[in-house]
Amino acid sequence: MAISNKYQIEQRFISYGDARSGEKLICPKFVVSHETANNTADADDHYKYFDGQQPNASAHTFIDDTKILEIIPLDEKAWHNRYGNPEDNRMFGEDANDAAIGVELCRTGDFKKAYDRYVWYHAYLCRKFELDVFKRIVAHKTLDPRRRSDPESWLKPNGVTWSKFINDVKAYYDAWDGEETTVKVEAPEQKVKAVVVSNPERALRKGDNGTPVTNLQKKLIAAGFKLPKYGADGDYGYETVSAVKVFQKAVGITVDGIAGPVTFSKLETYKKPKNKSKSIVAYPGHLIKKGSRGKDVERVQRAVSVSPDGVFGTKTEVAVKAYQKRHGLKVDGLVGRETWNKLF
Repeated sequence: MAISNKYQIEQRFISYGDARSGEKLICPKFVVSHETANNTADADDHYKYFDGQQPNASAHTFIDDTKILEIIPLDEKAWHNRYGNPEDNRMFGEDANDAAIGVELCRTGDFKKAYDRYVWYHAYLCRKFELDVFKRIVAHKTLDPRRRSDPESWLKPNGVTWSKFINDVKAYYDAWDGEETTVKVEAPEQKVKAVVVSNPERALRKGDNGTPVTNLQKKLIAAGFKLPKYGADGDYGYETVSAVKVFQKAVGITVDGIAGPVTFSKLETYKKPKNKSKSIVAYPGHLIKKGSRGKDVERVQRAVSVSPDGVFGTKTEVAVKAYQKRHGLKVDGLVGRETWNKLF
């Protein structure tokens, strides 16, 4: 088998929304390499998350040990690097979101298999768009050094340096039209003893965003510390600061609104008090559905982590369906008594 045919690329595009605007990408000028920082989510899980939650972040492609999954067309923009970071413009003359393809390496499963797909796909992109392997592949860490450490945050624990990764991509690139046996990329025989994925490598604080923040927010919500206005939106704003402070006060640690190692450790082991009753919001007595407006719609939107504008549109319907599916309800996007009582 030719190296160019070694892997199949699956395309399953998420719906239009905050994560996928449909705006056209400038002809790809470079590739930004990421890793997901999530030990429990594979490529399919990330598709479901971005399709259902529609955060203001995304990437084109997610790769695990079984598949290469493109969730945003390569000719469209994805939101994988902060606007305002100067590094991408200084290096490539464009913002990464406007002119680059974002590729995420998932942490689940067999690292060696996932890594081989990750390397091969980078070579594929460089071949497809005629990009120089050494000059046109950049780590997310390089473009956002004040906030990010990926993909080396997952490559290094598995014994792979950035230099090795790039050289492995070049090996695939050079042998692209040859037989598979002409090149062999080997990840080191190294087992990662313990990588706590739910805890980022550094403290999270106001202004941060992305998957680590989303994971923190989900844990807070699961522990009973609600984020009623914005939910798990991936942005560390004033509501998340407030929830973290309430949690910190509840477990008797320093109350500063910053999620550091101590806060994460306490959150991992926190058990919601059994006598902490769930607030009951009475069912309004009428079906809430697409086209509905008002305060009840806002309540639903907060409960499913959609910005509460009081208008039940497509985004709210998608989020309701995702919620219904997660909780074993009839998936119809309609908020009747059963769905309402589950929500509240």
